[in-house]
Amino acid sequence: MIVDDDQDARELIGQVLAEAGYLVEVAGDGFEAIAKLPRALPDLVLTDMRMPGMDGVDLAQRIRSQSDVPVVLTTGADTFDLCTKAEAYGAVACLTKPINLDELLWTIDCALACLRGTNRVVSASA
Repeated sequence: MIVDDDQDARELIGQVLAEAGYLVEVAGDGFEAIAKLPRALPDLVLTDMRMPGMDGVDLAQRIRSQSDVPVVLTTGADTFDLCTKAEAYGAVACLTKPINLDELLWTIDCALACLRGTNRVVSASA
């Protein structure tokens, strides 16, 4: 599931992930994501850190308190402190915008491999 208040970002990342073979669900904010979670049952949530209403850290914390779904955060602010805070609340990774798409695919692949309990990571783009 991609959660971002920027529609262009949601569409671009969604297209990249769909082309890599992932099924994609999107949400425009944290509240919409929380509402969709029980129905969508995503394997992973990719969320922007800074969104109005509920930021990505709050969303990660709520998701991780309810499930084992890995959360990857993205941020336009290149700050170590924000990423450290996000990881303390359950995010498995924090990527800086503009997102390197190869790094995004690798990060998702690693998170899903860890979720499945495997140590074999194969790039979704391979």
